[in-house]
Amino acid sequence: MRVLLGVIVVAIVLVIWGIHHATQPLVQAQTQSETLAKKYAGLKTTTGFYWTNLDKTYYTVAGTNKQNQPVYVIVPQKGGQLRVLKQTSGLSRNAVLSRVWRRENPKKVLQAALSVFNNQPAWTVNYVNQKGKLCYETLSFKTGKTLQSIQNI
Repeated sequence: MRVLLGVIVVAIVLVIWGIHHATQPLVQAQTQSETLAKKYAGLKTTTGFYWTNLDKTYYTVAGTNKQNQPVYVIVPQKGGQLRVLKQTSGLSRNAVLSRVWRRENPKKVLQAALSVFNNQPAWTVNYVNQKGKLCYETLSFKTGKTLQSIQNI
C-alpha cells in the first residue's frame, strides 16, 4: 500500500513539474511583455494577454494607460518598435468574434488575438468549422475587413 501511495505521489509531482516546465516560456514572455508595455507605453493596468505567430511572433498586452484609456500594446518577440493602439480606434475582440460567428458559424473558436499582418494591426481568429477542419481568419483591426482567410486545413 505504501509503495502504491509513493508511486502516486511521484506521478503527481512529475505531472505538476511537467506542466510548470511546459508553460514557463509563455509565462516569461507575458511577464516581459507587460514590463515593456508599462515602461515604454505607459501601461498602468493589464486586462489581457495574447500570443500570435503569423510570419513573426507577437505578444499583445491589453490594459489601461496612465490616462485611463483602454489600449493594446503589441510587442514583437525579436525586438523592435512597440505599437500602442487605443482600443476605441478599432474593433474589439468581442466584435471580431461576433463577425466570425455570424459569417462562418464555427463549431469552436480556438483563439482570437491581436497581432500584426502585412505591417498593420489585425485580429487573427483560429477556429474549427462545422466539418471539423481548422480555419484561420485575419481581420483588419481598424475596419474588420477580411485580410486573409485559410479554410479546411
